[in-house]
Amino acid sequence: MALGEYLSTGWRKFLDGLRSDDRRRLLDFLREEYLDEVKDAAQFEAHAERMIYPQFRERLQRIAQEEKAHVEWLRNKILALGGELPQRSVLDIEKAGNAWENLLIDVDEEKRDAVHVLTRLYTVAERVDPEIAAGLRRMHEEETRHRDDITQMLMRSDPQAFSTTPNPGVSERKK
Repeated sequence: MALGEYLSTGWRKFLDGLRSDDRRRLLDFLREEYLDEVKDAAQFEAHAERMIYPQFRERLQRIAQEEKAHVEWLRNKILALGGELPQRSVLDIEKAGNAWENLLIDVDEEKRDAVHVLTRLYTVAERVDPEIAAGLRRMHEEETRHRDDITQMLMRSDPQAFSTTPNPGVSERKK
């Protein structure tokens, strides 16, 4: 084998190893994000059920549906890359004392998600798969919009309206 061929073969193996590592890291990230989006969708649904304001309840339900669309997209990408879907037996849904505090939890979650997706987008996804990178950019834009929507709900609601949030549709006893 000539020296040129030997060096060329060596570089190809080295670069293939890097690509393989990037692909594994992308798959790991997609699996993490999948679990996070499953949790977010369930949390938004739970918080919507406890929401006092019907227009906010509807908005949280729409956000939950968009999060479910993220879950489905991530599911498809994980399977297309030959990965297995992660399993989580228990969802850690955060609940607070009232609907306003739940919105605070939700806006913080969306802030964390937007930063996390953006970081991974440019460190791994862009190098491995431009189509996945484009999808993650769309998810990042939606997470940013969700955060803005929830922030608006927070600003338009009264944190002291109820010490605990009643269940909508259930009449309370009059004392």
